[in-house]
Amino acid sequence: MAATAGSGAPDSPGAYWPRPWSGEDGGPRRWGIPEGQAGPGVRPGESLKVEAFKDAFATDLLIRREPGELYALRHDLPLGKPLSGSVEGWVEKLDPETLAVTATTPKLPGGQYWPGGMGAHANGDIYMVFGRWAHRLSAGLEVLASHRLPVSRPHNSFVILDGGELVTKDCDAPDGLERSTFSVLDPETLMPAAPPLLLPEPSIARLASDGENVIAVGTETIFQLRLDRAAGKLVIDERWKPSYGPAPGRSYGWDPVITEHHVFWMDNGRNETDWSMRGSGDAPDPVRLWWARRDDPEAIRSVEISGLPYGTESNPPAWDPDTGTVIAYDAGNAVIRAWRLVGDELEDLWRRDGFAHAGHLILYPDTRELVTQDWVDPPLLRKRGLRRAIRPTVRFAGHSALVRKNSKPLGHDQLVILDLDTGEDKARVDVPSPSQAFLFPAPGWNRDIYYQSMTTIARVAVR
Repeated sequence: MAATAGSGAPDSPGAYWPRPWSGEDGGPRRWGIPEGQAGPGVRPGESLKVEAFKDAFATDLLIRREPGELYALRHDLPLGKPLSGSVEGWVEKLDPETLAVTATTPKLPGGQYWPGGMGAHANGDIYMVFGRWAHRLSAGLEVLASHRLPVSRPHNSFVILDGGELVTKDCDAPDGLERSTFSVLDPETLMPAAPPLLLPEPSIARLASDGENVIAVGTETIFQLRLDRAAGKLVIDERWKPSYGPAPGRSYGWDPVITEHHVFWMDNGRNETDWSMRGSGDAPDPVRLWWARRDDPEAIRSVEISGLPYGTESNPPAWDPDTGTVIAYDAGNAVIRAWRLVGDELEDLWRRDGFAHAGHLILYPDTRELVTQDWVDPPLLRKRGLRRAIRPTVRFAGHSALVRKNSKPLGHDQLVILDLDTGEDKARVDVPSPSQAFLFPAPGWNRDIYYQSMTTIARVAVR
């Protein structure tokens, strides 16, 4: 269960730094909860305000370490298609109030681009996996070790096990055709702690873990892996392989969420995302939320999130263990929805249509608040034909800071705090981001939230 607000170190698995949000999604189970920290608690008459803004092209995610220590994973991008060419990455330490850079690594080798990952280890260091490289950094961002991973494809993040080892894998994104290779890294040297393991399927989704068991969403099957330290190898649990498809009209699943009795994930992950995920779905079927019992591979269920065609998403749902609430969304059709888990079945809680959320969620059980985003753009720009025609020009122009600064008429984001139990707005504010947020925000320390998109970092506070 979640730790009580203000109870100190988070009750979270894995050898992460014992403070809230030292890894993406608040921890390797991916609940989206900053465990041990109180929510913003928006009261009647209060509002949200953008207190600081940083043009940060391009950024993947934000994590925290000690109070006041905020880190951003940054990288460059090729001028052509997103997956073309080789790119470098780096980590910045940001002032928690102004977002000014207070320390940075040099540019580090990466390779072919796909959003990478970062986490603060229990040993106090920062680990970064980007492209086909893993890097170990001090809290002051001195480079301590680097390791070139065995497969020449991007690796989308990692999880840290209870024993301190890092587990990562490559992803053949966005096609999902080539099988994924898993690597286990020693946290001191970043050298292999076990031989590479080739998964039977491709896996685009990021990994989740309960500290010992690693959950990987394949293109058709859910896998559970465990490090056999005595044998020195990573092994697949052959007794638990829930199969979820795909049907002809559906595509692969994304990041899983691990609860005590279930694993949740969403499908239809292949899309044509550019500056927004709205209208970007590639497969014709509605996107579905799936859940499987951890003790029974045959006990697998699913439900349509919106019921609308060409649904899509690229992230995990969120989970409130206090009430058994699960939140999922169809980013392609701008629908967000919540259910209550009763036994093994979901009961409808609330639904918001025309709510264009696409990014990772932050959930505060103590104040019953859900941090989301809601993309605002002209309906004309959602038309598939026009969008395909202007996409190369927009991508090229997006490299210009001047263009990004003046692009609000073409679309901008809003940060919205919802009531977790009703789905109703508690507060919202415009964020001048020319890209929809579909990656990793972070909670602040003082009733504030760090918004993050591919182009923008902002600090939003309750006032």
